[in-house]
Amino acid sequence: MDKSEYGIVWQKRNRLTDLDFADDIAIVAEEENVCQEMTTKLGEQSAQVGLNISQEKTKAMGITQRSLPQPIVVAQWNIEYVERFTYLGSVISSVGDVEADINTRLAKAAAVF
Repeated sequence: MDKSEYGIVWQKRNRLTDLDFADDIAIVAEEENVCQEMTTKLGEQSAQVGLNISQEKTKAMGITQRSLPQPIVVAQWNIEYVERFTYLGSVISSVGDVEADINTRLAKAAAVF
């Protein structure tokens, strides 16, 4: 992820391109075409070491005003767009609210009691 247009601006001069944890990667981009390019590069680089992107587990989420985001394609299949997903226990929403995350955390705490 070495191109200057990859990722989002982070701390004035730095760019954040991805979040990694164990075998999960979240790609971050400001433009859909850049996200597509980053995803394609990830697929190519991972294939070189015998890894592949899981069609079942891979999801995309856009935070945009447009109703139909450009599809992100991996190996001739479109990645499914979702309104929210869970990453490291936190529920992330395409509209940026925290209500779903708070409700999930409250439900988990209530289940323990």
